[in-house]
Amino acid sequence: MYYDLDSLEELSAELGFRTSRSSPNLLEIALLEGVTLEFHNWRDAEDTMVGFSGGQWHSHGNLQLMTGDKTYVELDELDILDGIKSGWLLIAERYLNGNLKDRWLAHKDEKVDVACIEPGEEVRIRRLG
Repeated sequence: MYYDLDSLEELSAELGFRTSRSSPNLLEIALLEGVTLEFHNWRDAEDTMVGFSGGQWHSHGNLQLMTGDKTYVELDELDILDGIKSGWLLIAERYLNGNLKDRWLAHKDEKVDVACIEPGEEVRIRRLG
């Protein structure tokens, strides 16, 4: 199942996010200055992907996020955008020695494991709503 990029683009406008499309199969949504979430439909591979521009983290199809030790939620593309705007989905960022290394989405109820944090590493959490 492919992402409904047209509906996602419409919802983005309603929520006040800027969008751009460099191809019919890619929707870029500017969430914050320098923070762009991308939704891809890979027609030739019959796959989908959501992730942050320039980042490593990504997910295919519906997004599954932990909300507890044994619980999770499954979100479609519209749920993801609603969650970010309302504040129950957070943008997590990993920095090492002041340089951004990765960015991902996290549920507000997810527990953050800091047992393996390295010297010079930071994790920053951003909430929009």
